[in-house]
Amino acid sequence: MPTYHYSCERCGHEFEVEQRITDPPRKRCPKCRGAVYRVIHPVGHILKGSGFYATDYRKEDFEKKRIEEKGSPAPSDDKKEKKEKKGKKAGSSGTSE
Repeated sequence: MPTYHYSCERCGHEFEVEQRITDPPRKRCPKCRGAVYRVIHPVGHILKGSGFYATDYRKEDFEKKRIEEKGSPAPSDDKKEKKEKKGKKAGSSGTSE
């Protein structure tokens, strides 16, 4: 159940209340019976997983321009080469024949 933070407009008293999302917000301060308002706090959040990086959804033109400017192969080709090298190293037992 969410905890909501309220602040009184009259006396400045701050308090928290556990309420369901469907419950109506509090209207009166428990100390002075003045009007209260719900305090909204910024929420820290972490974006995890794929889809949150600029490189995930680049256009095809980006890769073409990069190759034209640098004349280097695509990053995916670099990864393939590294995997092939690792595969060859893992495949050899380290003993000479």
